[in-house]
Formats: sequence, C-alpha cells, structure tokens
Amino acid sequence: MKVVRFHLICESLYDKWKSGFMKKNIIGILYFFVHFIIEVTSFYIVTYYSTTTVAWILALAYDFFAFVPQGFFGFLKDKGFAINFAVVGMICSFISLLLLYFDVFPAIVIFLVGLGNAMIHIEGAYDSLASSEGKMSPSAIFVAGGSFGVVIGQILSMYHIHVFYVLFLHLLMIIPLLFVRKYKSFIQRKNFSLYHYDNPNLSSFVVIFFTILVVIIRAYMGYGIPTAWNKTIFQTFLLYSFMGIGKALGGIFIDRFGIRKTAFISTIGSLPFLLFGDSIMVISLLGVMLFSMTMAITLGLLVSRLNQYPGVAFGLTTIGLFLGTLPVFFVRVHSLLINCILVIIFTIFCAILLSKICRKEV
Repeated sequence: MKVVRFHLICESLYDKWKSGFMKKNIIGILYFFVHFIIEVTSFYIVTYYSTTTVAWILALAYDFFAFVPQGFFGFLKDKGFAINFAVVGMICSFISLLLLYFDVFPAIVIFLVGLGNAMIHIEGAYDSLASSEGKMSPSAIFVAGGSFGVVIGQILSMYHIHVFYVLFLHLLMIIPLLFVRKYKSFIQRKNFSLYHYDNPNLSSFVVIFFTILVVIIRAYMGYGIPTAWNKTIFQTFLLYSFMGIGKALGGIFIDRFGIRKTAFISTIGSLPFLLFGDSIMVISLLGVMLFSMTMAITLGLLVSRLNQYPGVAFGLTTIGLFLGTLPVFFVRVHSLLINCILVIIFTIFCAILLSKICRKEV
C-alpha cells in the first residue's frame, strides 16, 4: 500500500514538473540537443586539425566564422527573412564532414562548419527568446547544450572515432528540429518587449557598450581561470559540463531571483572558488559553474535594449566572445599569480558594471 502511494506521489510530482518546467522551456530544451550536436560536429573537426602546422590559424578562422556572422544572420532574422537558418546550417556542417572524410580543402571545411554553427545559433537563440515571454530560462538552456558538445566533439576526435559516426549523429539533429517546428506553431509569441532587465535610467549606448565589455572581459578571463587539477579526459569533461550547468542555471536564477542578485552571485560569488580551486577540483568546478552564469545576464540586458532586434542582440554577445578570445591566440599568461590578479581585478570590475546596468528588483 505504501509502495502504491509513493508511486502515485512520484507520478503527481512528475506531471507537475512536466506541465510546468517542460512546457515553459520546451523550445530551449529541444535546441539544447541541436546545439549539442552542432558543437560535437564543430569541435570534432577543429580537433582533427589540431596536429597540423596551421592548427592555430584554422582554429582562429573557425572562431571568426562561428561567432562574428551571427550578428548579420540575426539582423536578417529580425527583418523577417523566411529562412530556416538551422536547416541551412545543418546542411553546411554536413557538407563540411563529407569534405573532412575525403581530406580536401581544410579551409573550406572550417568555413562551412563555422558558418553552419553560426546559423544554427541564431535560429536557436531567436526561437528560444521568442517563446519565453520575457524569461531567460529557455535561451540559457539552449546555450548550455554547446558546452557538453564541445568536450564530446574533442573526445571523439582525440580517440579517432570514424567520421561516419559523427555524420550519423549530425543527421539526428533533424529530430529535435522537427519537434521545434511542431511546438513553434502554438508556443511562439514573439513578444520581445517583455524583456526588462536593464537599468531604465541609463542610455542605450551605455547599457549596450558596457554589456559587451563584460562579455569581452569574461570571455578572456575564461582562459586564465586556474585549473591545475585538469589533467585527464574525465576532468576536462567535468569542467565543460559544469560550464554548461552554469549557463543553464544563469537563466533559471534570473527568472527566480532577479538579474541583479544573479549578477552578484555569478561574479563576486564565483571569485573565491576560482582563486582557491586551482588544485582542488570540486571547489574549482563550483567556481566555473557560477562564473558561467553570466551568459544569461548579458543576453538578457542586450535583448532588453534591443527588443526589436533580438537576433542582433544575440549576435553582439558572440562578437564579444570572439573579441575576448582573440588575444589568447597571440599571447597567453602562464603565471598563476598574474592570472589570479587579473581574475580579481576583472571580476570586481565586471561586478561594478553589472550592478549599474542591471535593473533593480522591486
């Protein structure tokens, strides 16, 4: 009797969760898997070329084509161009895998997979923002899928998994995209004016400029986080997994606690974990998770000011990511002390900026 009662309670809780969280975030969850797959494809290819003499050039080219064009594609999406960028992006990246198999034109392979990645990002961002009624959880969940895909793609390539298996996985992207098409017909509302995360007392230039500056700084900081413990494949997997969890939690925390409190938690709250977790994996992972929550904050701020151009808003965040990672291709700081000092300075600076440009919760 007790077993039956427990079973009924579990079913009731599951039904409530399914009708609540799942229903509100279904588009974001579907695009989580789409994002996961495209990043597996992308980083399988980038890692494949990592042993070549021009590896850094190809990696830089990939970052450029995957990040920078998103603003342009976002503008086209905002203007109502009847193009399903996710489908076009899937085709581009599929062709890149075929070219990789025949081992021809590395530059074209990188160009196609980068462009395909950019297109899929914009479609996923636009749809998840459009379906969320001013909430950040769907878009944060969508973005989180990429972190898991990055590390899986690297692992598959490092272990020389045949490209045919990656091609098969890539084609599975069709399944969540078909479900997106089904759910969009009755969920998507396109009411971007419901996003109100910015400080209304500041000019649009100030909010947009300082938000992008935070994106650039945090992107650069990501490469200086002390992680001496990261020595095995499993530990790398955990690192990227906690990045993904943090990105998703950023949106969930904003919806639950507000953007200013989430900004404080993700900046000042992450600082001690990042600094003292260099040799202690658990502490460091908590810091990385909190650090990664900033993604949803900056996206929410930009969409609030550019609610007529949400695609452009998302594209600006990815351009900021590219600018933040660009210096790493040319100069790297290897001193633990200097990295810790930079993390402290940049974290405090970002915390101050976010406290000024985020709207106060009533």
